[in-house]
Amino acid sequence: MSTTISYFKYFIPISFFLSCLSMKAQENFSLLAEPEISLNLNTPNRWSFNFAAANRDLLYADESGVFEAQFIDLTHFSSYEVGFYSKMSLGIRYRFREIFNEDVTDELRLIQQYGHSRKYNKLKLAHRARLEERFRENTTFRTRYEFSVESPLSGLRLDRNEFFVVADTEALWSFGKFEKPSFEQRLGLSIGNQIGENTKASIGLQFRYDDYTNNPSSELFIQTGISISL
Repeated sequence: MSTTISYFKYFIPISFFLSCLSMKAQENFSLLAEPEISLNLNTPNRWSFNFAAANRDLLYADESGVFEAQFIDLTHFSSYEVGFYSKMSLGIRYRFREIFNEDVTDELRLIQQYGHSRKYNKLKLAHRARLEERFRENTTFRTRYEFSVESPLSGLRLDRNEFFVVADTEALWSFGKFEKPSFEQRLGLSIGNQIGENTKASIGLQFRYDDYTNNPSSELFIQTGISISL
């Protein structure tokens, strides 16, 4: 119990810090919600497969509250284990946008990914590098690197009905023929629970500082997730 309280002492001030960062650019600040559900299929060999569905809703923009559905995502990854701690993955994502806004087009995204994760006592450290091709009104290319740390709130391993915390940061670089290169930084913090033998639930905040070298804007995401592994 004392361990849980100790982690909450960090969770609350960091969450508040992320909120304050976003309020610094109040005139160009948005608040969004992004729930997701994912299914992970493991096989006896080196292959694994992931399927996910998510949507994004705008809750606050232009200094006023709103509710506006933005899109629905369907995503698939096929991964192959290389070595003990790494995976190479190919992914495809289709983003349904036209059903919510007829002025935009749907997006098809191809993803190439390398992931490396390893446990050090109770800490799980993970690195993820991605290349993406986004086919929409104009084609955009994007590189991404994410570093995350995950830890159970009690003990050295995560057991059923126990809580865990995840902190991550990600740097992104986007460019294309018809757009200026832009840089984005993301910071996230979430808390989750092992609600079943193969199921995890989580909720957290992610702060995004977008295009900070040209036209900065900030977004705060309320992220919820359910992950099922079979």
